[in-house]
Amino acid sequence: MANTGFSRLAGVVLAGGQGRRMGGEDKGLISFRQMPMISWTLQQVRPVVDYLMISCNRNRDLYSRFGETLVSDREVGFCGPLAGIQAALTELKPGFSHLLVLPCDTPLLNVRVIDRLVDSARQYPDHIVFLKTGEREHYLHAVIPVCYQTALEQWLASGQGAVGRWYRQFPHYVLDASKDGDCLLNMNTPELLAVGA
Repeated sequence: MANTGFSRLAGVVLAGGQGRRMGGEDKGLISFRQMPMISWTLQQVRPVVDYLMISCNRNRDLYSRFGETLVSDREVGFCGPLAGIQAALTELKPGFSHLLVLPCDTPLLNVRVIDRLVDSARQYPDHIVFLKTGEREHYLHAVIPVCYQTALEQWLASGQGAVGRWYRQFPHYVLDASKDGDCLLNMNTPELLAVGA
């Protein structure tokens, strides 16, 4: 199914994981440079999107303080990032053509990289666009056409959860962000968090 073009852009920041490498702590709420980690991503993405959501599966009262729409996985438990993306797509009203997806644990992300990602999505509106640095692909820094929502629901219903494998069923464009690699550092362990601080 091809998209018809690029119109309105929504965004979702994924904060629904278990935080296993953080001892089970909710990563988005962990302090980084005196602010909850998710705050840094929200600040960068707000000017870029027309509507913003946070995907979270716990601590909804704390996440509600950021003033954005909250979405949660349909299934109980931690079902992986595609479930958070599905929840965001389900929340969208008609008129949105694309969803910008970002994780909560790359607080050094800058708006320049986000703009490059969105510009590529405008150039290839029927493609799923995501970032890479060197050989590493960053599947959760992506722009997804809303028209693939039904296909995602079918993928999850079949028991699949691999993000990259789902992306590769569709036209996709991989944007090289190697020059900005430091800003994509995942602060997903206490050791990395200490270095970044």
